[in-house]
Amino acid sequence: MCTLSFSVSEAGLFKKILEKWKLFKFNKMIRKNWPVYHRLGSRFEFVSEDLLKLRVRFPFNNKTKGYNGLHFGGAIYAFVDPLYVYSISENLGPEFLVLDTKAEIDFLKASNQDLIVETEISPEDIGSIKEECNNKKKTTRIYSIEILDPGRQKIAIVKKTIYIRKLNPSFPITSRL
Repeated sequence: MCTLSFSVSEAGLFKKILEKWKLFKFNKMIRKNWPVYHRLGSRFEFVSEDLLKLRVRFPFNNKTKGYNGLHFGGAIYAFVDPLYVYSISENLGPEFLVLDTKAEIDFLKASNQDLIVETEISPEDIGSIKEECNNKKKTTRIYSIEILDPGRQKIAIVKKTIYIRKLNPSFPITSRL
């Protein structure tokens, strides 16, 4: 009989490999279902188990470069567009409809470097969304996303208004990721 044993350093290495593999599979699924992510080259660098915390890197390349040789603003917006809708949808489940209703972007600085975004929603916020939707059938939330360069300087700020509605059971959404 063969038994496997790992030293502390090997166990840590194994955990890192497993985390990288999960991230690879997650990125593959995202690219398949969100073609803009595949075309622009965005990469999820961190995804929490509950999908409430995300960190995404947006590369500077020929597909994201604008006329002046800097990041194209539309590509920057496409990069952050689905993040909150995805996190909230996955945490609420198929009995809720989650949509963007309004977005506003303020460009603070031009950049020709990779960009980073970190989003986070608290479990308490998810709970309050469920409670409010159970009482009023719908709610809206406003989230702010800071787009940073590798030096952690703000490049842009996006404000998104998210509409959340409890669906009628006779109208389920069947085409989730």
